Amino acid sequence: MLVFPERTLAASRSSVAVSLIYRPDIDSSFHLYPLSPAEMTTPFPLLRLPRLALICVFEQMEEREIIKFSLLSKRASNLSKSLRKLSASFIHLLVERDHLDIRVRFEMHQVVGLSYYFCPENAPNSANAVLQKMTFTHGNIGLTATQLLERVQDVTNCESLKRVDINRVPRFDVCVALFSLKNIRELHIGYNVPNSFAKKTLRILSPVTSEITLCKIPFESRDEFQTFLKSNLNFLAIYSYRAKISFKFSIDDVLVANALKLKLREVSSSVKGVNQLFLNWLQNKWDSRMEHFSVNVYEHVNENNLLKGLNAIPCLEQRTFHYSTQLDTPPKTIEGGFDVRRDDGKLATIKFEAGVEDEIIDFYVWP
Repeated sequence: MLVFPERTLAASRSSVAVSLIYRPDIDSSFHLYPLSPAEMTTPFPLLRLPRLALICVFEQMEEREIIKFSLLSKRASNLSKSLRKLSASFIHLLVERDHLDIRVRFEMHQVVGLSYYFCPENAPNSANAVLQKMTFTHGNIGLTATQLLERVQDVTNCESLKRVDINRVPRFDVCVALFSLKNIRELHIGYNVPNSFAKKTLRILSPVTSEITLCKIPFESRDEFQTFLKSNLNFLAIYSYRAKISFKFSIDDVLVANALKLKLREVSSSVKGVNQLFLNWLQNKWDSRMEHFSVNVYEHVNENNLLKGLNAIPCLEQRTFHYSTQLDTPPKTIEGGFDVRRDDGKLATIKFEAGVEDEIIDFYVWP
C-alpha cells in the first residue's frame, strides 16, 4: 500500500514521500516486514533507491498505486513506465458538471477509477479516505485535465479511449482536454446536455470517433442534421423520446445516412414510411454504405403493409450476418425473415418482432 501525503516542493526535487508495506519474502536473503502506523507517515526517499531495489518495490505495487505514483512528476511517470509495464484493456472517460471520471480497466475485469475535480472545494469530503486517494485536483498534483488524461494513457499504454460519456455541461471549459483526444471508439452524449454543447462536442470529437450514441437530436435544422448523418461512422444510435426536435423529423432523412449501422429509437416513424424507405433501396435510390438499419414503431407491423411492392421472399434458414468492418457487437444470427433482391444482385433481409410497447424492424444488407 502507498500512502501519499500532500505534495511538497522538496519531495518533488529529491524524493517521493511514500511509505511501503511489503509481504515477507522467505526466499530472499533479507526480509521486509510491515511498517508501524507511525512509520507509514514518515517521508521515504524512494527515488534515491538503487534500480534493483526499485524494481522490487514496483513489483509489489498494485495498478492503482502505479498510476497514482506516475502523477507525482515526469520523473515518476518515466520510472513507472520503465519499471512496471502496465497494459490496460480500455479507458472510459465520463464528463460531469464539476469533474471528470476516468475508469481504467485491466485484465480479470479489474477497474481503477480516478476523479479530477475542476475546483478543490467540490472534491468529496476527506472523511472518505478510500475515495479521496484517487481524487485529484490541479492543486494536489499540479496537472491540468489534459495533462492528467495524457499521463494516465501514457503509463497504462492505452493510446485510445474505448468510450467517452458527456453527461453534463462542465462548469469549466474542457474543450482543450477534448481536443487532446486522438482516438475514441464510442462517444455518448446524454439527454441533459444542451444542444449547443452537444454540437460543439460533435464538432471536436466526431472526426476521431467511430461510434456515436445521441440521447437527443441537438440540431436546429434538417440541413444541419443531414450533414451530420453523412458522417462515415461505423455505428450511429439516436434516441429522442423525451427531447423536442426543432424541425419535423422524417424517415426520408435516413436516405442520406452513411453509418455502417444506424439505430433509431423513439423517433417519428411509421410502417408506411419504413416501407417507402425499403422501396427506395430496391429502386437504387438509397445509395449508402449502410449494412444494418434498425427502427422502432409504435403501431402493429402488418406484414403486407411493410413488404408491399418489395417482392419479398420468406427465408426459413438460420444465417450469420457479418459486418464488413469489425464492430463491438458480435455477428448477428438471423433466423427467418424476408429476403429482397435488387436488380444489381444486392441482397437484403427484413425482420420485425414485437416489443413490450413497440415493434422493432431490422433491415440487413448483405456485404
